[in-house]
Amino acid sequence: MPELLWETPETITIYHASMTSLVILRQIGILATVVLVGLLACRAKVITAGTKDFLAKLIFYVTLPSMLLTSFSAIEVTPRLLANSLQTMLLAALTMLFMLFTGWMTTIIFKIKGGHASIFRLHSMLGNIIYLGLPVISAQFGQEGLLYGSLFVLVSNILMWTLGVAIISPGKSITLKDGLLRILNINTIAIITGFLLFLFSIKLPQFVLDSVGALGKTNTWLSMIFIASVIWFADGKKMIRNRNAYLLSFNRLLLVPLMLLGLFILFNYLFPGILRREVVSVMLMQAAMPCMVNVVIMVNILGEDDGTATANVFISTIFSVITLPLILLSLNLFG
Repeated sequence: MPELLWETPETITIYHASMTSLVILRQIGILATVVLVGLLACRAKVITAGTKDFLAKLIFYVTLPSMLLTSFSAIEVTPRLLANSLQTMLLAALTMLFMLFTGWMTTIIFKIKGGHASIFRLHSMLGNIIYLGLPVISAQFGQEGLLYGSLFVLVSNILMWTLGVAIISPGKSITLKDGLLRILNINTIAIITGFLLFLFSIKLPQFVLDSVGALGKTNTWLSMIFIASVIWFADGKKMIRNRNAYLLSFNRLLLVPLMLLGLFILFNYLFPGILRREVVSVMLMQAAMPCMVNVVIMVNILGEDDGTATANVFISTIFSVITLPLILLSLNLFG
């Protein structure tokens, strides 16, 4: 660290905070630049609507599970990481249930009814933690952060295909077999397998890390291009007329993450040393992600209005470009 003119604890704290802020802004800038490249590719018709769908499948079935499986091999198991992992899964469930509660209360206060209310509540709980959350967390917090972010995804998948189905279609149900198949998708299997390898200190062979791991490293950039294609091919004029989408975006992107931050700070004040800064940071970042893209598919499968869900994704993704850096900077307030 360069020598400070007045080297006091206060100036050192300010220096580290400013350096952290610069790193955060740089990472967001890099990801935003890739999104811009994706938008230009869409404008030039290099990426079409069909390409977008193919890109989603390529990410979901190839690059994302490759990243999830191999990322655990870079981490040495320690008692601290094990304790943090258990804390992550507990906090992930509590965080998403709190987000669902705030969404439920918002629909009551603002008198949002019917299918619109169900989608509002579901999107209040489920964010874009795969296509956007994991790349941002990987860039900002490294392999350890990716471990916690992946466990958040695991809990989210379970809640999505159990509680989520009950929310979106209270009069309908899916069979136990279908529910398990959707929970145990290739990414969930990659997370569970990777976590077990991590738990028992089993390392993947180097040739697997060099091949499958290299595929996984493309996930961040492909995900940013996919986000760009979602923005580009959405019916913007129709989406911007959806008032509920703005309310939902305010809740998801700012209000709820800041409420959670306040609760974590209060808990840390009352019971110091229990909550881990790394875990809390990942929880807040996943909570601050825009609305989940896969909810659009889920809503369509269950026969509800996917136009409303698409509007939620479109509006929240646009605003997240502004809000995510703010939430990242606010993490300095914790501990």
